[in-house]
Amino acid sequence: MNITTTSINRIQDQPHLVISVLIFGWLTIITALGMNDVFVSGPGDVPFAILASFAATFILFSVGYNRLPAFREYVLGLDMRFLILLHSWRMLGLGFVMLHLLDQLPALFAYLAGFGDALTAIVAVFLAYTMFSNREGVSRKWIWRWNTFGLMDFVVAVSVGILTRSDAILAPAKGVNSDLMTTFPFVLIPAFLVQVFALTHIIICLQLKNNHRHDERIKLRKL
Repeated sequence: MNITTTSINRIQDQPHLVISVLIFGWLTIITALGMNDVFVSGPGDVPFAILASFAATFILFSVGYNRLPAFREYVLGLDMRFLILLHSWRMLGLGFVMLHLLDQLPALFAYLAGFGDALTAIVAVFLAYTMFSNREGVSRKWIWRWNTFGLMDFVVAVSVGILTRSDAILAPAKGVNSDLMTTFPFVLIPAFLVQVFALTHIIICLQLKNNHRHDERIKLRKL
């Protein structure tokens, strides 16, 4: 009994470790499903597997946030500066443009997703740098604007990606479609990475609504 209680206490004292294990487990499941072509759907079919993965991710997060006080406190206590800086990795979204130039993705999807990610990444670097170095803080309005743009970029990219698949309404009459994004390893982008980054946008939104009360080092101006 003492061993069990001690183990539970250690887990509760290491939330970062628990979250890391959950994220790794999530990635492992998505990888296994992707390698077995679970996310691949036929021409004209709705990609239910990918949409189901989005729904499951956000439902589980919502339940955890609303039903588990410890998880909610953990989420609200994350350093907003690092969450924003994490989006600097979205500069890799320009890879979509490269894939289009290699005739692997349609232009509509590649340019919207690629340049949307790049712009989000550039602004994220400036915001994070200002938050780390500026004693006067950053305007909440600018964080709201960046956060909204970054999240809407995902909405647009995923929607256009679905609509440019083979036999879909925006599929090119000639040339390639976006079916590549449902095959491994590219499917890890919509089925895992996009969802991780989208969750950080949601967390930042929740922190702004709650005044990010857990980190006094971060100063946010109202204007």
